[in-house]
Amino acid sequence: MELTINLPARDWYRNTTDNDLLYWGLDYPPLTAYHSWLCGKIGHMIEPESMHLHSSRGYETPSSKLFMRTAALVAECLVFIPAVCAFVVTHHSARPKEEKGAALMLILLQPALILIDHGHFQFNSVALGFTVAAVVALSWQHPLADFVGSILFVLALNYKQMSLYYALPFFFYILGKAVAGPRPVGKVALVACVVIGSMALCWAPFLYSVDGALTVLTRLFPFNRGLYEDKVANFWGATSLVLKWKQWFPKPVLVKMSLGATVTGLLPSCVNLFRFPTQQRFLYSLACSALSFYLFSFQVHEKTILFPLLPILLLSFELGPFLVAWFSLVCTFSMYPLLVRDGLALAYFAMMIMFSLIGLVLGKPEPRWLNLPCKVSFLGMSVIHMIAAVKDPPARYPDLFTYMFVGWSFLHIFFALIILSWLQLSILRPEKKKAS
Repeated sequence: MELTINLPARDWYRNTTDNDLLYWGLDYPPLTAYHSWLCGKIGHMIEPESMHLHSSRGYETPSSKLFMRTAALVAECLVFIPAVCAFVVTHHSARPKEEKGAALMLILLQPALILIDHGHFQFNSVALGFTVAAVVALSWQHPLADFVGSILFVLALNYKQMSLYYALPFFFYILGKAVAGPRPVGKVALVACVVIGSMALCWAPFLYSVDGALTVLTRLFPFNRGLYEDKVANFWGATSLVLKWKQWFPKPVLVKMSLGATVTGLLPSCVNLFRFPTQQRFLYSLACSALSFYLFSFQVHEKTILFPLLPILLLSFELGPFLVAWFSLVCTFSMYPLLVRDGLALAYFAMMIMFSLIGLVLGKPEPRWLNLPCKVSFLGMSVIHMIAAVKDPPARYPDLFTYMFVGWSFLHIFFALIILSWLQLSILRPEKKKAS
């Protein structure tokens, strides 16, 4: 926060004497920068020492930590929680209050988001909240629905670049509805103008030159960091124990491979959504697209699992509360090595136990054949935790236990993509529903 309140906007993404990008450089889109600037201004009024440009580095007091955690909580209360409540009310208006309450519990008490945003100190809830609000807006039966939804999604994109995981489903859903309706060309052109105008407003301080915009883009998409971040539970991270991708292929080839694999994973879902643009397919497609990006795209961080998890949580009525709770626990399990490094092991186990009890209270696996896979899944996670707790990894393979977390999580996430894609493609077409 210190850099954004003391530097001109054009230097926020540049490496300068007063802005050491290696220390804690800004690598999120402009909306995050503006939010950081606002928080910095407020923090400077409360505790000026915490926001001084150079002397605040390494500054820690109980009051400064309280301010940072309060900032994350306020952002969640202002954006994420209202958006989720609006989603549950608008998408499930006919359901009993008990079922609506269960859906709210699953989404708002998910351990993954709580541990990352409030333990790791992040603002993922803002981008996720804008995304949920965009989904709600697109469900309106109003001529301006697509325009409002597009603007809200642009805000999500300009807060966290990982919101790109949802971009293709949003594009194909709006395009599919426009093509199926009257005057499709004019509708698409108007939506495009709204999107471009919204993007231009967010990026205005950085559009003074081509170099200025490229500087920001370089920070947002750091291909120089490599194929994946640490030991992430995606395809590249899980298979790297055996397949040395970084050693066998140059970076440009890896970029093309990851792009091809990502498109292959999400294409069936997006094509189906374009042909039959319904709200149900839209939610499934958001999940499939985000899962494909997480599994196969270039440069993925452990905490990025929050973005595939969100649309799956929104599908709680379609998939069943127990299965959604189960997948939420798997996603949290996949981040355990990261959470341990941040000293969040105790909070992790407390949240996992609490959420497991919530899942058990809300129901059992449906259909029944899922009982065995669920038991095997929980048994595997428990055994891996016990091994990591009582034994030290062999000296020759110091990352062996980390790969156990990564590999077990990857299997769940990979099969989730396959199953959700199949479920979306299995949804009856409108004409078949009428015939039946």
